[in-house]
Amino acid sequence: MNMSSIHHAAPPDRVRSGTCLPELLGHWSGTRPEAVAVVDGDREMTFRGLEEASTGLAAHLAGLGIGANDTVGLYVEPSADLMVGVWGILFSGAAYLPLSPEYPEDRLRYMLEDSHTGVVVTQPRLAGRLAGWVPDGTRIVSVADARGGIPRGPSPDSLAYVIYTSGSTGKPKGVMIEHHSVVSQLRWLQACGHLDTNVTVLQKTPMSFDAAQWEILAPAAGARVVLGAPGSFRDPEALIDTVVKHDVTTLQCVPTSLQALLDTERLGGCTSLRKLFSGGEALSRRLAKELARELPSARLVNLYGPTECTINATAHVVDPDTLDDSAATVPIGVPVDNTQCFVLDADLAPVDIGETGELYIGGVQLARGYLNRPEQMSENFVPNPFIPTERLYRTGDLVRWNADGTLQFVGRADNQVKLRGYRVELDEIAVAIEEHTWVRRAAAVVTDDPRTGSKALVACVELNPREAAVMDQGNHGGHHQSKADKLQVKAQLSNPGVRDAGDRPVIALPGKRETAHQRREVFARKTYRHYEGGAVTRDDLAALLTPGPVGTYSREPGELAFAELGELLRWFGRFRSDERLLPKYSYASPGALYATQLYLETSGLDGLGAGMYYYHPIGHTLVRIGASAGTGHSVHFIGHTGAIEPVYRNNIREVLEFEAGHMVGVFEEILPGYGLTITPAAFDPAVAVRAEAAAGDHYLGTFSLHADDGEPRRDDIELFVQTHPGRVEGLPAGTYRWRDGDFERISAELIESKRVIAINQQVYGRAAFGITAVSRTADERLEYAGLGAKLHRLQRNGSGFGFMSSGYSSKSGHPLPAARRIDDILTGQGIAPGPSYFFLGGKVSPEQIRSEGMREDAVHMKGPAEIIRDELATTLPGYMLPNRVLVLDTLPLTANGKVDANALAETGAVRSASSGAPYVAPSTSHERWLAEVWGKTLNYDDVSVRDDFFAAGGNSLTAVSLVNRINREYGTRLPLQVVFERPKLAELAARIGEHSARPSSRLVPLATGGGRPVFCWPGLGGYPMNLRPLASESGLGRPFHGVQAHGINADETPYATVEEMAKADVAEIRRVQPEGPYTLWGYSFGARVAFETAWQLERLGQRVDDLLLICPGNPEVGDSGDRVASYTNPAYLTILLSVFLGTISGPEPLACRETVRDEDGFVAFVAKLMPALGEQLIRRIVRIVEETYEFDYSFRELARRRIAARVTLFKADGDDYSFVENSSGYSATPPEVVTLEGDHYSVLKEDGVAELVSAIRARL
Repeated sequence: MNMSSIHHAAPPDRVRSGTCLPELLGHWSGTRPEAVAVVDGDREMTFRGLEEASTGLAAHLAGLGIGANDTVGLYVEPSADLMVGVWGILFSGAAYLPLSPEYPEDRLRYMLEDSHTGVVVTQPRLAGRLAGWVPDGTRIVSVADARGGIPRGPSPDSLAYVIYTSGSTGKPKGVMIEHHSVVSQLRWLQACGHLDTNVTVLQKTPMSFDAAQWEILAPAAGARVVLGAPGSFRDPEALIDTVVKHDVTTLQCVPTSLQALLDTERLGGCTSLRKLFSGGEALSRRLAKELARELPSARLVNLYGPTECTINATAHVVDPDTLDDSAATVPIGVPVDNTQCFVLDADLAPVDIGETGELYIGGVQLARGYLNRPEQMSENFVPNPFIPTERLYRTGDLVRWNADGTLQFVGRADNQVKLRGYRVELDEIAVAIEEHTWVRRAAAVVTDDPRTGSKALVACVELNPREAAVMDQGNHGGHHQSKADKLQVKAQLSNPGVRDAGDRPVIALPGKRETAHQRREVFARKTYRHYEGGAVTRDDLAALLTPGPVGTYSREPGELAFAELGELLRWFGRFRSDERLLPKYSYASPGALYATQLYLETSGLDGLGAGMYYYHPIGHTLVRIGASAGTGHSVHFIGHTGAIEPVYRNNIREVLEFEAGHMVGVFEEILPGYGLTITPAAFDPAVAVRAEAAAGDHYLGTFSLHADDGEPRRDDIELFVQTHPGRVEGLPAGTYRWRDGDFERISAELIESKRVIAINQQVYGRAAFGITAVSRTADERLEYAGLGAKLHRLQRNGSGFGFMSSGYSSKSGHPLPAARRIDDILTGQGIAPGPSYFFLGGKVSPEQIRSEGMREDAVHMKGPAEIIRDELATTLPGYMLPNRVLVLDTLPLTANGKVDANALAETGAVRSASSGAPYVAPSTSHERWLAEVWGKTLNYDDVSVRDDFFAAGGNSLTAVSLVNRINREYGTRLPLQVVFERPKLAELAARIGEHSARPSSRLVPLATGGGRPVFCWPGLGGYPMNLRPLASESGLGRPFHGVQAHGINADETPYATVEEMAKADVAEIRRVQPEGPYTLWGYSFGARVAFETAWQLERLGQRVDDLLLICPGNPEVGDSGDRVASYTNPAYLTILLSVFLGTISGPEPLACRETVRDEDGFVAFVAKLMPALGEQLIRRIVRIVEETYEFDYSFRELARRRIAARVTLFKADGDDYSFVENSSGYSATPPEVVTLEGDHYSVLKEDGVAELVSAIRARL
């Protein structure tokens, strides 16, 4: 084989003998003395000025004894001083050692000590800081220091600079670069036209990086250098401002920074740019295409080069016309001048074209070696097997030769792993993932899979917000990136918007069983995400948008029969189907959370007295709230914030108003059939007070019900229709205004797919058109409700069209991308924008309309992470497909902008991805049967009893299928949500044998054993996990149950009194232990519940043998004042925080009292300290504390309670008197009081519980 076919020799040597860097700059100082060489903000320095300042500094250094091959540190910020410092050191004959002030001082000190550098040049303003960390004896020189004389200067073999680069040992190593190597690089840059007198280079790369050197040394080639401000390499907006201000022609960035520049949407305005250089990491084909589209006049060059080979060893000029036919990454090109590249196998033999091997580099640009690292020198700088008198640098990079003679980067040799029987390159997988339009950057990580004992591939992805917007962008929770935690579906199943009737009067309505007509129409009203009804024409759209006939039947609301009222309200109730996991309603709700509550206020109707009533959509009942405030009949809408906050953080009021509008749309649809209509009434926020709405809930408006007057409905909504290319016959692609019954084309621009939330972009691809509704109402309080009503009217078109809402504006400053885009389109045409609601649409089939299943709702089960993995499965071979895709807000980066693989592997998200359970085979008959069905449903074998249904790929559709199969097989009636309650196979199999789906017990088993159990109540908040040390250390050999408060679970509401709490707990306890004697313990507030439970059990004829009241008094928190649950009460805040932290001292309580003002602020404060709890659980615990904080027995209540049980009171040090210490007569025998040395909190902690346990054992 001819060696020329498998290695590439660069063109002939262009290095002139005896040429060093100072000579190159001197040439331009002599020929262009007044030309600008350096620009630092508004300061300019000519070539002559740069040389004079540099030689003055050089003479001063020479006077200090500095000369050839010495190293001089340079500790300056990006500025003209940096240029003078570099060139001054070079003119002195020494080598400069860049010490970036942004680097950690420990690293900089190590570099000085390792290189034995005794002199550091700095700026006067940094001298004090520098003196604080340099080794003793280091001479600090100001860049302004100068003296006369001409220094001797360097020779071609002298060191020019030393760059420290991190190695596999973790210790940085100094790479020594000689003058002749740098000169060769600069002459290549000149020869290719990359540097000359017409070039302006932006110096923005931190100077400690190898790639920065050609930016800094560009004046040696006659180019002008513009210094970026300190830190500007991290600020894409600042970079663009600098490019525009100074007409920069040449810019070098890592791909990550290039993507950030694109994301500003301002890069296209950088018209002065003629050259873009990419280096440092693989340049993806996708990014190269985007850059070519954004800056068609700029040439893109892909650079590659290890520090050991002097800046750039290979280069490739990108041809945009060939990118579609290229690999996923752009080639790294061909060797630069005086450089040779060899692609060799493990035996140092050349590999063939197209085969992967390791890249070895030789030639003039090779470094002298590593400073004081002989062993690493011999490892990485090896004899050339073809020319033994020369050296090659072993890069550790895997590449292959392309047929056109260019090199293709494949990955790192140390990043190659054996996976699923194949040897794969993790970098190659990451690059393939980055081809996805949603992905800004990606990395592939290999983790251990405990389930299989083998390796698992995890893809870590950072989304590009320009292409893959998520809800609550910038303030989003993890559930908007991945649906793996099923947070939204769990919230939907918990009926979060439904109000508890409590002890209020409830009126059962007729018509609870829906009519066939209602069922058909409700299931026809869907959010459609598939459009299978055929082609759409202009006439179809015109018919859709033309208003229908007005009603002809009219009567007063007072004429409604009670049965008619029930039938009318049933439209707002819940509908069930065996084909659906989630309930169905007649109107759309953001996130399907149904957080808007409906209230009816009437002066009296048939069968219904005057008053205000809440409509309960599950029970189909009216719950009387209070008296009516006037005459007539109206409906009120109140948005329950607590129902929507777990899923959404932004635009909460807006989406609640949309939902209210959807409900108004239902009224508009059905009322004409009863001779009625609905119109807006006066806006009265006092309604929320009269309705006794929950704190933080939003009053959304009031609407009057009255006789239909037969007049057309006033419509303050303007519609703009966009037709997608080739999808609407008779209407070419573009945006149209619907006016006077016709389409007026206003623009060829559209709301593009990327302006739609990422999980809905597939729907965009299926849609034929989109409609933007823009509010023109004069009453801003009706803007969003009016838009919601308009969508409902269009959804109920009866013409076979289906819609999906896909974006909206915001009154709180968080518009979705679609809204921003329509604003731009309208403004560009001189049309005023306004509050807007965008929805996609198309024709749907009769089968879709009749369906009662969940196909259209499956989006709730997949987020961007799951969608990306699904789409990767269509492009990647199976052995390269990640087991899991993790979407992270950002991927950790190294200082030079590369993905930091080591830091990524240590993130909690990646570590948790490998924390699965080992495989355990099914053993019981139920487990074996379920494993077989489970495996067939999810298409995999070897189902473990520890497998989680949703983690294994299940979704709402497959969950419905599985539960229905179980119920058919075993004749059970398990609810569809059982898979969410018991997602693991072993748990679900255990439920199959049960005759009914009982709610989960609130008795949390904390210890096992024989005999009668101990029941123990936790303190305020009712979360029993802090009882674990007591349970495990008690050593009684008996079961130990923590009694969890009602309200901890998402579908529970805290009880309003201790009496109610105890009554419910008695029922729970007697399910576990039907008969006494009972052993009851209670800690802190839990002591009151334990006392009440003991009293109630004894009233039922049961015996309680021991009642232990542990720390029943309150800890002293200073001047506590009134015992009021208010965020303005410091004592309450302190106690509330102690529920989570187990202490009332330390910096956290102080910070809490100083910063927290409301519930949201407190939840966020705790979530930051204890993220594992999750905001939902924190909020539920908070609300239990809020409900129970003021609970205490009155003197009269305690006087009525007398118990026969033995009572022992364990009093903590520092506690106030408790409820039992202030009274007598409540116990048949005097209680025994045990005083503890531990305080209120320490007695339950691992290092303090021994005292309490010892005291309890002595008593029992």
